[in-house]
Amino acid sequence: MKRFFNFFENGATQHLEDSFLVIESTNATQLELSQLPRGIVCTLLLRLSLARNGTQAVVLSALLFMAITWVPLLVLCLGQGTALIGSVQMPLLSDYISAARFLVVAPLLILSDLMTKPWLLKVASHIVSEHIAANDAARYNNVTLRIFHLRDAVSIQLILLLIAVASSALWVHLILSVHITNWQVASSSNQAILSSAGQWHTFISQPLFRFVLLDWFLDYALWTFFLFKVSRFSLRISATHPDGVGGLSFIAVGQSPFCVAAFALSTAMCSVVAQTILETQAPLQSFANLGILFVAVILVLFLGPLLVFTPLLVNTKRQAIFSYGALCHQLNAGFASKWIAGEQPEEPLSELGLEPSTLADLNTSFENVRNMRAFVFGKQSLVVFVAAACLPAFPLVASVIPLKELLRQLLKALA
Repeated sequence: MKRFFNFFENGATQHLEDSFLVIESTNATQLELSQLPRGIVCTLLLRLSLARNGTQAVVLSALLFMAITWVPLLVLCLGQGTALIGSVQMPLLSDYISAARFLVVAPLLILSDLMTKPWLLKVASHIVSEHIAANDAARYNNVTLRIFHLRDAVSIQLILLLIAVASSALWVHLILSVHITNWQVASSSNQAILSSAGQWHTFISQPLFRFVLLDWFLDYALWTFFLFKVSRFSLRISATHPDGVGGLSFIAVGQSPFCVAAFALSTAMCSVVAQTILETQAPLQSFANLGILFVAVILVLFLGPLLVFTPLLVNTKRQAIFSYGALCHQLNAGFASKWIAGEQPEEPLSELGLEPSTLADLNTSFENVRNMRAFVFGKQSLVVFVAAACLPAFPLVASVIPLKELLRQLLKALA
């Protein structure tokens, strides 16, 4: 067992060091960032030379997941005659929830690492190079190293896998309590038992799906914790920065790639709604409130962590209004004295020349201060995540509203 842990920990430690080197290098390329793998599966694929780099390891992980979780179910159900429509009340090919989980949700969560990680590392690099004071750099690097260590710790991932497997007992009870014939259940001596496909689904496919889900949520929780720790530093921000958030808008840019995960989670929710409509014939309109609530949850989940910077932005704006307001008052008074009253301005205002361009520049700076937002993210981030949450529902809505009318309404809303 010790050799088993060393096998993975050595690889994880090497990739952790590579990650830290990338964070310290502000000139790291996107290609270098994308080569950083994570997770027990990626580490295993690299150690066994089945993948040449991190990108290949992640893609191969997603393909292996589908091959292990979905393909055996299809083969087993074809063999036992429960795959096609009409064979049982709930055949495999009518199980939207399982298809969405194993073919879309989990693979997208795995592949999303290729989009999110380069940008998150770039955000971490930009923070230390532009917004962390020199005397705080060592402490910032230590915090980053600890979080990366937790992120790639094999022991934590094994615990998540154990939790995912242990919860299978609850799934067995749930499946056997369903009163319709389906591909997961077989009959033996008038007693419902799991079919061969049901056993594979319960003890292999579902635990692997839950593991991917738990692993992703842990990864995202650590990123949220990282943002919180960063917000505790004395960040160097400029109240007059034209982005309106003191120069921190890059953090919202780095958060945007999580829209892939938002799309995946929305697909899981939409598959449940589609399955419920198929089984109960409930109207789609009855799920409208649920859809609104889910979009709100998505926004809170992916934009909520950025609120940790709100107190800093609000306090910076308040202080800047006083300081820049006082400076504007002095310069405007001096400008009026020189150009209207013809008086010589007092030092040190006279050193500035009090030309119209100087006053215009200062007024522009004060306007930037007044326009500072309390949130790092803006409307663009809201649109990105709302679109990612709503896009999987498009086929469901199109089944109720004619496609032509739906497109017309969308164009009207965007106009």
